[in-house]
Amino acid sequence: MTQKTGGKTPVILIQLADPSVPYPEMTGDEPCRQDPDFWFPAHGVNAGPPKAFCVACPVLDNCRAWALANPYLAADGIWGGMSHTERNALRRNAMRRAA
Repeated sequence: MTQKTGGKTPVILIQLADPSVPYPEMTGDEPCRQDPDFWFPAHGVNAGPPKAFCVACPVLDNCRAWALANPYLAADGIWGGMSHTERNALRRNAMRRAA
């Protein structure tokens, strides 16, 4: 199905950040502050080790909430103990339940 736009290019607005969910306040003791590259494993590389560090992180819940609310800013890497694929699945399931 095509949408008539009168010859004009349609404009699609994508919200890049959700201001209602603040970025987690970091204390400096979080594991992700020590080696940022560790949290962005290459495609196909086991993400288990970085996710295991998240379990004991003091900002785990806030980090996860921010990543889920800001999918374009947290598109890659491990955020809140979840991979990109896991966050997308959680969002899809939430949208299905809401429908």
